[in-house]
Amino acid sequence: MADGLATTGIQELGTEVLSTRASITNGLSSPLRGFRFTANFEGLGTTSFKSVAGFSSTVDSNPYREGGFGYLTSRKLPGLVSYDDITLEKGLYSNPLLYNFFNDFLEGNNFTPVNAVITVYNNAGEPTASWSVINAWPTSYRSGDLSAEDSSILIETLTLAHEGIRRDVSVATG
Repeated sequence: MADGLATTGIQELGTEVLSTRASITNGLSSPLRGFRFTANFEGLGTTSFKSVAGFSSTVDSNPYREGGFGYLTSRKLPGLVSYDDITLEKGLYSNPLLYNFFNDFLEGNNFTPVNAVITVYNNAGEPTASWSVINAWPTSYRSGDLSAEDSSILIETLTLAHEGIRRDVSVATG
């Protein structure tokens, strides 16, 4: 039983975590680490951030009751897809890049949504995962609080609404 489980179990489902095939990084594969990444925005260029959060999407479920069957349960049909806002955090520098991006949008100087590519790198500096953010525009900007009693780095936060996020699978497959 254990022999059959080893050859037709989790590996057959396509997960690489428990794989011992030599073609996958010469042994056990490990999940990607999320601390080495960049974000490339149209109009902003490539920027590094302290954190990027909000990689999430949800498909609404719409109940639908079919007539004529007498069942007391409803069917569920897929509805609209919604995406969480992306939140970018970085150390505050004297160059007001993120603030200018938000302020230009706020004042109507640049009301065009932008696309972005967020890329994760491995220890060798090679891209290992990438996401495209579609038609993003700033919804809020926040700068860190000032205090004479605190010597921590000031953090600025930019929140972006967008119309979609797609994982670029060609980066992972080479």
